[in-house]
Amino acid sequence: MYNKKFDPLSAKYEGHEAVVMLSIQREINNILNSYVGWFDPLCELIQNALDSVEKRMEMEKQPYDPKLNIIIDIKDNKISVTDNGIGFEEEEYVKFLAPNFSFKNGKTRGHKGVGATYLAYGFNYIQIATKSPNFEAVGVMRNARKWLSDEAPSGNPKVEPDSNPVVDSVFNDIDRGVSVTIKYDSTTYPKNLSWIGIDHAKEWLDVLRIKTGLGAICDNKEIDINVIVIDKNGEKTTESKKGIGYLSISEFVSKSQNYTMIQNKMSELFDKNEPQFRMPTKLSNLEAIYDKWEYTKILSVLKFDEEQRLLIEEHRPTLIFFYVYSTNVWNKINDKIGIRKGLNVLYGGIQIAANNMPQGELIQIPLNKNIGRQNQAHIVLHFEKCSADLGRKGFKKEITDLAKEISRKLLDGPLMKTKQCFKKNTGAAPDLIREKKVSEWKEQMVEHEKNHPLQLENDNFFKPLHRISITSMPTREQDVIALFNQLIAGGVIRGIRIMATNERSTYDGLYRIVIEEPTENHIYNKEKNPLGIDEEIVERFKESSEDGFVSEPNVLEYKFSLDGLVEDVENGLKNTNDIGLVVAWEAGELYKRNYYIESLLLEENISLRSYHGVTHRLRDISTSEYVSELILLKDLILYLCDYDKCIEFQEKYDEE
Repeated sequence: MYNKKFDPLSAKYEGHEAVVMLSIQREINNILNSYVGWFDPLCELIQNALDSVEKRMEMEKQPYDPKLNIIIDIKDNKISVTDNGIGFEEEEYVKFLAPNFSFKNGKTRGHKGVGATYLAYGFNYIQIATKSPNFEAVGVMRNARKWLSDEAPSGNPKVEPDSNPVVDSVFNDIDRGVSVTIKYDSTTYPKNLSWIGIDHAKEWLDVLRIKTGLGAICDNKEIDINVIVIDKNGEKTTESKKGIGYLSISEFVSKSQNYTMIQNKMSELFDKNEPQFRMPTKLSNLEAIYDKWEYTKILSVLKFDEEQRLLIEEHRPTLIFFYVYSTNVWNKINDKIGIRKGLNVLYGGIQIAANNMPQGELIQIPLNKNIGRQNQAHIVLHFEKCSADLGRKGFKKEITDLAKEISRKLLDGPLMKTKQCFKKNTGAAPDLIREKKVSEWKEQMVEHEKNHPLQLENDNFFKPLHRISITSMPTREQDVIALFNQLIAGGVIRGIRIMATNERSTYDGLYRIVIEEPTENHIYNKEKNPLGIDEEIVERFKESSEDGFVSEPNVLEYKFSLDGLVEDVENGLKNTNDIGLVVAWEAGELYKRNYYIESLLLEENISLRSYHGVTHRLRDISTSEYVSELILLKDLILYLCDYDKCIEFQEKYDEE
């Protein structure tokens, strides 16, 4: 049993001078900064384990059952991955954590020599256990992440012999292999395993088959995968699977079919001179169409110029695609997986893969027409002879451009011809009127009015009664429109003039901003005019026009929830660049995919309110750029009725 302390960094650098240490810290920090994905720790641990068992499969002459054991311990905030692969020899064990050291070749999933460094120095606890015919060791390194942020460290963190039991007891039963455990904490990224929102082994296995090496593009049916999840209450679930391979959509939808089978049947019917042919039942009313093509089929089905053909022949892409009749299918799949709302792991876009595993984030499919379809296809493209950069953030431009071009041609060509096979998408969401007869609807509305009354009384508004005439909280978009117009008529919201409302055009309506005398009606006053704007802004409006300010027409959108707007934008039906104001009852959850909300009800943000009545702003989560003004009526009502409770609720937007 190996029983010595060692410093992983001494494998690359000699001496302990301060300048050398700072250089090492910068190098490691650069590596850590390249890892920005929530699943990166699991990706690294799993890819190393898979490389190890596959190498042993090549080496072994005796019967061998390759195995991975993955423990997601939400209660103790740690993960363990154990394999019965080749294990480490002593030289590998003492060097593999150092930056840019790798004992792998380019044929393995990981070979750049940075992943192990990320695991070791990106966390404050790592336990490494290994056994091979000539070497055995259990070591632990603590507080490496804290050391990185220390400008004057007293010494380097060291891997010390660990007399404690190996965290994953499965390691004790294997003849050789490696077990690695890391712990998350407030200084690491991610910080908490519970954030993703799933706590069962089946759900975790599904996610890992999309985001890690378990989602292999080239299947390996020999590897046994076992996933154990311990939830925050200590309850344990287990899920096992034989083989690795990318998660198939057919496991989640009620009716799907292979594209090649559909195409063969179409050709057969067409050859029978049946131009108006009807597809058989098993090939119609589908929720999804899927297939897997090798590069030779890509070249035979799709048309490319000479330069693109040469790239395809060089990188030999493998194509997996799932094409769905509606983007709601993705929402249903993510709901079935159980992942946190707004955090979709399977959605429309391009997933580039290399080294037999998905890498990086989804890329949008660049369509020039009918762009809503770009979110209906999930396309995986695996390229040979290429790798992502450090941290799996991205690929060379020629690879991403080629992936986009293949995906665009696929959607605009072969998949365009399969639309007749899809289930008809009525777009009609169930609601109170459609689901119930009129009498039942009336009863339900009476009950809703009783359980969810809308009360707003204020001496400054709704003269002469000083109370709103709507009796219950909105349940749908039409209720939002009625409530919004009452708030304008009652003087709660001032300066917005509705020009037009149109259900048949792309957008719901047009409005103008009007600032006229007496301008005091627009100035913020916490008691009498809480939705007003800064006096300085009012003065600027007055300076721009002596006769009062009247804006150009702006686009107005009504939604019960911002979820509806997000879906419209993602489906290509609407463009946020066109929209000036969104009026909704509540924020919903889907906006968190690409946006964040800035509350203008907080007193410190009043100066940001551009005109009377605006309660929030929608901003791009990546760039923080302004997207649209918002009036969230649920927040507005709470603001006027219970100020303290509303402010407490508003602060949650910042926390998110």
